Amino acid sequence: MNNLPLIIARYCSPRLPFYYGWVVVFAAGTTVFARMAPSVFVLGIFLSPIADEFGWSRTLIAGAVSVGAVASMVLSPIVGWAVDRYGAGIILTISMVILGVAVISLAWATVPLFFYLGFATGRIIFHVPVQIGSGAVVSRWFIRKRGRAIGALYLSGAIGGIVCIQIASIALSNWGVGAAWIALGVTVLGVGVLPSALLIVDRPEDVGLEPDGLPSRASKSITVDLQPTQDPIEIDWTLREAMGTKSLWIMVGVVGTLFMTQAGVSVHIGAFYQDRGFSITAVASAITINGIVSGIGSLVWGAIIERAPVQRVMVVLMVLSAISTFLLFTVHSLAAAFAVSAVIGVVAAGGNVIPPVAYASYFGRRSIGSIRGVGETGVQVGQTIGPLLSGLAFDINGSYKVAFLTFAIVSLIGSVVIATASPPSKPNQFSVT
Repeated sequence: MNNLPLIIARYCSPRLPFYYGWVVVFAAGTTVFARMAPSVFVLGIFLSPIADEFGWSRTLIAGAVSVGAVASMVLSPIVGWAVDRYGAGIILTISMVILGVAVISLAWATVPLFFYLGFATGRIIFHVPVQIGSGAVVSRWFIRKRGRAIGALYLSGAIGGIVCIQIASIALSNWGVGAAWIALGVTVLGVGVLPSALLIVDRPEDVGLEPDGLPSRASKSITVDLQPTQDPIEIDWTLREAMGTKSLWIMVGVVGTLFMTQAGVSVHIGAFYQDRGFSITAVASAITINGIVSGIGSLVWGAIIERAPVQRVMVVLMVLSAISTFLLFTVHSLAAAFAVSAVIGVVAAGGNVIPPVAYASYFGRRSIGSIRGVGETGVQVGQTIGPLLSGLAFDINGSYKVAFLTFAIVSLIGSVVIATASPPSKPNQFSVT
């Protein structure tokens, strides 16, 4: 079975009018599409219906996101190592099967324990194998065009988010919570399993190709052109070397705060909008706008990150994160909800695209799975704290004000930290900035 993608790639590659790396982007993109079934935006659509049907508090429901994130912290380094050792294709294929079954099982989750088991399992797949595996395999196939390739990857995720939200809202409105989960689980299995099983090859060198589709000799001197005034060679770091740098841990912390804000807002935004008097259809429309903007933004951020220094782009992203959270206080009409959702979509797109490119640009391709496995622990810490903080703020005060204000301030602090940090460098070698 493991040889089948190689056979397909070796047969198809010389016959395609384009580089086979884009086939890998498509196949990995189907898993990023499918992983959106247990996304925090989709849970936001379910939050009020589940609370009404089962009498659960919002903190209890949002806690499933945090449980998934805690479990992901333990599994992330292991999965990162497995991606490097066994390849992304097999990891992603198994993950899609588990995800589909877990989401379908939520149709029968009428007590908190079963809900936590099913949804937390989905969140583990969301956080770890798909996030690490898809980003790692695409980063190995592209260097110069890495930004646009990662952007295309997460365009798939934005489309998946839109589709999953629409499926959930239609099913909830017409057939109830159980039918909505079944529809989402079937979508996962139908979209994500076969492409990842048949089309993903881990490295271009495995089929006699080179990154970006360049001729073999040209690729030997390929550069990471993140800053047009520099022309450094690509540097490969081992996991141990990367863990010895301050740059890795700053990235872990800052990206963690970004996702704390994102998760803390996204899990509750559906309920937040409904508290403002908007119908579930209007809420779904607002979140759909978020997905549309996120999809377009993924391509824009991908183009930007190929032309601008990683550090500067990260600073801009963190400032936008703070602004988007402050803007939530201005939502008193449906038009304002649509506008704020669009800004949040811009931030979500940047959070998807920029960190994978940054890790690969800083530390190279060889051990990117293992390095991302460690790096994603920051994301998981953030996504553990964010939803719980928002849920507790609401349950205690009847308002999300304290939580949203905290997120905005923390994002601004993160922008200062990343602005004053230095990129990693090896002795006697160029650094990537």
